[in-house]
Amino acid sequence: MTLHHLEVFVAVCQEKTMHAAAEKLHLSQPSISKTIADLEKYYHIKLFERINHRLYLTPLGETMLDHAQHILALFHHMEDDINIHRQTMHIRIGASVSVGTCLLPPLIRQLTQSELPISYDVTINNTSKIEQLVDTYELDLALVEGYSDNPNLFSRDVTEDELVLAVSAHHPLSSRSRISCADLEQYPFVTREDGSSRRNQLELQLQKAGLNLSSNYTCSSVEAIKQALLYTDSIAALSRMVITEEVRQGLLTVLPVEGLQVKRSIRLIYHKNKHISPAMEVFMQLLEDQIEDGPYHTAP
Repeated sequence: MTLHHLEVFVAVCQEKTMHAAAEKLHLSQPSISKTIADLEKYYHIKLFERINHRLYLTPLGETMLDHAQHILALFHHMEDDINIHRQTMHIRIGASVSVGTCLLPPLIRQLTQSELPISYDVTINNTSKIEQLVDTYELDLALVEGYSDNPNLFSRDVTEDELVLAVSAHHPLSSRSRISCADLEQYPFVTREDGSSRRNQLELQLQKAGLNLSSNYTCSSVEAIKQALLYTDSIAALSRMVITEEVRQGLLTVLPVEGLQVKRSIRLIYHKNKHISPAMEVFMQLLEDQIEDGPYHTAP
């Protein structure tokens, strides 16, 4: 049994099929199948149940996956530590959409200005996907919004954001000083895709307030949502920090809705078994300094 066996096994777990794992690793499908068969024969266990051309981990398979991910992560950390003095340090950073739009860019600029030779990869996606990538060691750390119940992830609140309902400055409700939930029901909503912490938190609060949410527009892009607001009479829930400039310019308006307030934490997350590399330490210190400088400190 080698590291290659573990890498193939983890890829199959992540991709759910032999074919997809083969494409990811640039190997043939028979080679993937043989590697899994070798593992099952070596340990005298069954790793997967095969149902309708999909693979599902057995309980022993889940145990092996947990250890395999840890072993591979330690191996990669060993290589990073050995090479630290002869090559550029690298960090894989993730962020949910709002954080990746506002909080992360100035952090990346400071990271590149660090005295240490640090390179980076950035992945922006919804909170659910980013947490998944951190859980599978495909990201070193990430900044996301909201609450997580994943026991594999270390999570620390770093600052707070507010979710607000926004409309175009020309919207019929934009000039109102007080708005009820009944007023909101008269207009369609632009909503986020499944997996966005923003969408889930908003719907929970609106349900508690008794609002029947009517959506005719679903977006995965914050900029697409803003454009939808500018050209329609729709309403959208957006992070206050991502519409600061549009509100300042008089393009968008925040609705003063009675009894509706959604605040959420912005969290730093990484796997609880993750080795904290020097590059990660630099990033976390820059994050702490930036938060101390102001709410989001996004000005150039």
